[in-house]
Amino acid sequence: MTTAKALQTVLKQEDESCWRSLRTTANELRLDFTLPTGQTFRWRLVSPGEYSGIIGQRALAMRQDLQTGDLLYKVLARGPQAVPAEDEAVLVDFFNLNVSLQQLSKQWVADQRFRAVHPFFPGARVLRQDPLDCLFQFVCSSNNHISRIHGMVDRLCTAYGTPLTPVASACDDSAAGQEPATHFAFPTLEQLSKATEEELRAAGFGYRAKFITGSVAELMAKPGGGQAWLHSLRQVPYPEASAALCSLPGVGPKVAACVCLFSLDKHQAIPVDTHVWQLATRYYTPNLKGKTLNPKIMVAVEQAFEQAFGSHCGWAHNTLFISELASQRHRLPPALGGTLSAAATGAGEAAVDGSSAALADAASPLPTALRTASILTESTDLDPVMAALPGSAPAAETSAAGKKGRARKVPSGKAKRGRLR
Repeated sequence: MTTAKALQTVLKQEDESCWRSLRTTANELRLDFTLPTGQTFRWRLVSPGEYSGIIGQRALAMRQDLQTGDLLYKVLARGPQAVPAEDEAVLVDFFNLNVSLQQLSKQWVADQRFRAVHPFFPGARVLRQDPLDCLFQFVCSSNNHISRIHGMVDRLCTAYGTPLTPVASACDDSAAGQEPATHFAFPTLEQLSKATEEELRAAGFGYRAKFITGSVAELMAKPGGGQAWLHSLRQVPYPEASAALCSLPGVGPKVAACVCLFSLDKHQAIPVDTHVWQLATRYYTPNLKGKTLNPKIMVAVEQAFEQAFGSHCGWAHNTLFISELASQRHRLPPALGGTLSAAATGAGEAAVDGSSAALADAASPLPTALRTASILTESTDLDPVMAALPGSAPAAETSAAGKKGRARKVPSGKAKRGRLR
């Protein structure tokens, strides 16, 4: 080995921006079942099996090792407050890795439906996002489709967020001579307060512009600050946290359930969208079939899931929810409502053990409609999810939005808004 190559090897070993292990397994975390399934809109599939996204003041790339199942990460950029020594701790917190998904799943397999689908969707975790980021992402998702939600969140961050400084790396030889991508942190409340309703409407946010500026104003007026107020909701019971969130413009019980589950440690929260409603009436609350979905019925569904799965029923629901998505049916055998061939059925069973065959499936490209913004041109089966809950404004909110908040016909060839089906 030449001196130059030896030096480069040492630099790569010491370079904090190289790929590093998160020291977890595919049973605990599968990126393809966690990042693109409607919990967050700040991550994108950039190549088969590799995602890039933002956590706080860090831009990161992540991929799954096909041999070991381990998660590898690399820091792409940082903000002024991001300390390199805390990178791993930030990821552990974001992915909720202090909660053992494997131990919880052992309890949940007593449920027939969960036991049937879980082998095909291991490692589907619930994220622990920053409450401010999570709140405004789901306000943007109201009656929206995936590509447009990503676009809105990106524009919000680019216009008002803090630019992150690229991390120089000795590991990525392919990037030599290329201009590093520009990444932005999610805006703080103070930064968001500079946005006007007119600016946001001009940027394509529609009636959501009023909800964003209205919620920012109310949060800015909270004693002690809105950021601290949102974080304090982690310490109160779920009903109290949900009610507090519903006091903000553009937030109804469905969006509140998303924010509670994905950022406020309310592990029992169940965002009831069209998929979950159909799932519930089919397996857990058949007595509610034919009823109109309203806040009272939502509570009944949550209670049924809690009775079946216990205190972390929101996590169990997450796996069941993913199994209902049309984009995931190719993973399930026909007996479970999927399209997986008999010859490939073993892949789901292998996934439980984190086998290389199952992980190779994890590295395969997602459906075209879930790729980067530049190729997101059609609505997917996740779109009605956004319309039905993870972003939908409840009836009162839609009414408040007026005609501009109603779905409208879109010319052929353009992406459609998600709707309840």
